[in-house]
Amino acid sequence: MSEEVKILREIESKLGQLLKWARFAGMQQLRDILAENLHDDTLMLIYEYSDGERSTREIAKLVGVKSHRTVSNYWTKWRALRIVEPSPNREGRFQRICSL
Repeated sequence: MSEEVKILREIESKLGQLLKWARFAGMQQLRDILAENLHDDTLMLIYEYSDGERSTREIAKLVGVKSHRTVSNYWTKWRALRIVEPSPNREGRFQRICSL
């Protein structure tokens, strides 16, 4: 094995360790943000149903809220918090960044 390959493997290993610890540190922050913003069953259900495929109307019907605008308003708020992201498959829809 060449010296360059050995050095690159060491760097790759160290970067993998850094990534693992960064994810671990971010988990607690994510839990705090989710707990603060998904404080009742309705909000948790809206978040969980936000899979990037369902529309605001579909989610509103599943959850039992009167208006699809409620779901849209939460998506706007959650996008600013970065706990949802735009759907890669369906324009105008959002998906949660992780399942509860």
